[in-house]
Amino acid sequence: MTTTMTTMPTDRKTPAVAALFGGLLANGAGHSFLLIVLPPLGRSIGFGDVRTGMLLSLSALLLVVAGPVWGQVCDRWGRRRVLLTGLAAAALYPVAMAGILAGHGDGRLSAEAAFALLLAARLVQSALSAGIMPAAQGFLADVTSTDERAGGMGMMGAAFGLGAILGGAFAWRMGGTAPGTALLAIAALIAAGTSAVWLCVREPVRPAASATAPVAGWPRPAVLRPFLAITLCGLAAYSLLQQVTALRLQDAFGLTPVDSVQRGGAILAVTMAVMVATQGLAVRWLGWPPARLLRVGAVVAALAMLAAALAPSPALLMAAMAGLGGGLGLLLPGNLAALSLRTAPDMQARTAGLNGIGQGVGMAAGPLLGASLHQLSPVMPYWAGAAILCVVCALAFRRH
Repeated sequence: MTTTMTTMPTDRKTPAVAALFGGLLANGAGHSFLLIVLPPLGRSIGFGDVRTGMLLSLSALLLVVAGPVWGQVCDRWGRRRVLLTGLAAAALYPVAMAGILAGHGDGRLSAEAAFALLLAARLVQSALSAGIMPAAQGFLADVTSTDERAGGMGMMGAAFGLGAILGGAFAWRMGGTAPGTALLAIAALIAAGTSAVWLCVREPVRPAASATAPVAGWPRPAVLRPFLAITLCGLAAYSLLQQVTALRLQDAFGLTPVDSVQRGGAILAVTMAVMVATQGLAVRWLGWPPARLLRVGAVVAALAMLAAALAPSPALLMAAMAGLGGGLGLLLPGNLAALSLRTAPDMQARTAGLNGIGQGVGMAAGPLLGASLHQLSPVMPYWAGAAILCVVCALAFRRH
């Protein structure tokens, strides 16, 4: 089932999409900042690594579980209200966290009380903001035509990727020296994005479902399964490298611990930058249909991962990882667009919520797999990533 019309005039659609881009970017910055800053911050406060890990893992699990629920709510309740609810929760959490840290710093809160409050606030924020991505994907499906769908999905990925880079910059400049100030700055950024969405985004009039599409419940599993599998495998292949790239530089290429961390960070930053540029610019410039984006991206990503496994030097490893970023930058929006075009208009957000499960599982399983395989060989995670991306190629070239 495909949607071939846009239900929002161009003079309203462009500001709305730009506001959505800003909201997603700000949310991505907050998410990235917390992932980078919270582990060392938790250790300095006295939480310990295990309890700090609980803050991250339990909230991530709740995001995965709550995403499909919010997707169903979004299809019935509307995109705009779900977006505003999620973004407002994302903006309030850094303020709450800054207040809790200040309370612990001046002795009003013990480490145990601070942990309990942070965990409660984090779980509430995760539960409320789990609808952001399903609502954003549903909104873009509502206001883009068939030919524009891949570009819209690429914009969504580019916004989150740019946000991740911005959050990393906040963490680098302020996370270690002034975490409270950085948290308030992050909160202000997300609040600005929320305000832009509130001012510019209006609820689109969704086209009716086709006569052959299901009108209630969930989309047919057989339609979704290949695309959800591609999401899971693609993100697992990428995320399994995040934890082991610096370790490979140290163990296989003989770099010092400091040099390996710096060079590993640079390699991952280049990979993300190429992915963002491909999603945000190349996908629109190429104008390819989703199937071609999906297939070309899968082949490029698999070949780049093979090159990374065989790379004899850090410089060639960086070049291969840049190629991986380009391949995934084509693959992921192509997959999302193909999935959207095979989903009834009244089920777009529900499908996005289910796709979020694949994203969460892939991002969680990848680091565990990478760390385990690194114990066998520094290059084993890269060979595993190549094998996973070969599976993605097989799925992408299926007839249907």
